[in-house]
Amino acid sequence: MFAKKIVATGLAVLVTLGLAACDPPMPPEIAAAQAERTVTCVDGNLNVATPAALSDLVDGWVTSIAAACKGMTLTKVAANDATANAAIALDGQAPAGYKSFLTVPFAYNAGVVAYSLSAAQTLNLTPQNIADIFSGKITNWSDASIARVNPDTSLPSEPIHVVGTPQQNEIDALSTWFKVKGVTLNPTLAKVSPNDSGAYLTKMAEGDIAITSFSNALIAYSALVSVTVGSDPAKDSAVPDVSGVQRGADNTAAATADKTQAPPYGAVYPVTISLGGDDNKLARAVARYLVRQDAQGAVASSVIAPLPDSVRVSVIGQISKGLTTK
Repeated sequence: MFAKKIVATGLAVLVTLGLAACDPPMPPEIAAAQAERTVTCVDGNLNVATPAALSDLVDGWVTSIAAACKGMTLTKVAANDATANAAIALDGQAPAGYKSFLTVPFAYNAGVVAYSLSAAQTLNLTPQNIADIFSGKITNWSDASIARVNPDTSLPSEPIHVVGTPQQNEIDALSTWFKVKGVTLNPTLAKVSPNDSGAYLTKMAEGDIAITSFSNALIAYSALVSVTVGSDPAKDSAVPDVSGVQRGADNTAAATADKTQAPPYGAVYPVTISLGGDDNKLARAVARYLVRQDAQGAVASSVIAPLPDSVRVSVIGQISKGLTTK
């Protein structure tokens, strides 16, 4: 009897060891999802180059980081400060001369079409409509192809005026999306600028239309075009709002699975955070804080869209390298 107990015990130990030895490593996405439930604190101050449009958002993070980590602080500096320890870029481009060891998305922006037309509180345009307007092929708001996707709106017989100074990345985001829909965007009437401040949006006159960024449009309270990507404008129009942009950045089937929602808005591009200088744990700890689900909640109330879960989990994995997250 005693011998049987020894044998049984020995077998149990061997089985346990065997299970431990064969236990596969935790998938990175699961490890990252678990890790984001905690806050990693590293003592020190991090200067973050911040666009003016995100000033209030970063102010909130300054306060919350100080509360979560007594020795870790965040200081906001000018957006073009190439010496900053980290740099946030609405267009994904760090300050000139900035040297980084890691650049990742921390939110999403989008290329959008803003308009001013008193007869249309909402306006649908197809990718082909937009391509034709910005190439000069469609010149009047009463055009039959525009009327077809706005059946409940009486559009005026008035000229369309293309205005604005879009950046190339805004045009590229629309162009890439439209290409998937079989439409080539060649906006010859758009006056491309290296810096789209959006200042013209508050001065748009009746009949004006412009390509700009989602963030610029929200700041200016601009009316935005919904892009009709199917046969039914009521169901098949992608809306450029926070939800539409966030789902447009989602690379999983979940973005389009719910047919009760409008289609994802596909003309998206990342708002990035670049970590400067030599690789260091302080910069990684702050960046990790900013892409955690708690901090991303504040993004939704700003002028950009939070990371979709599929992207956020991947980004946390990249940022957390070398950090203690337990």
